[in-house]
Amino acid sequence: MGSTSDKLKGAVNEAVGSAKQAAGKVVDSPELEGEGVLQELKGKTQTALGDAKDAVSDAMDSAANKAKELAKDAKDAIHRATE
Repeated sequence: MGSTSDKLKGAVNEAVGSAKQAAGKVVDSPELEGEGVLQELKGKTQTALGDAKDAVSDAMDSAANKAKELAKDAKDAIHRATE
């Protein structure tokens, strides 16, 4: 699952979880309220997973760009040294 999908599902679960908690309080149902707490936590976890995937992807892109830059610098240095 991609980071955007994780974040979207997380947001939905957080909202539904909050709604279940509120409904549980209104109808005096600790079970429904507890389900809401768990679903909201699931949503927060999914959102955090999406954020983590983004961070890893960004770090990999940055490392790849740095490696390309270093390779180009090394190639240029070899070219200058052999002239």
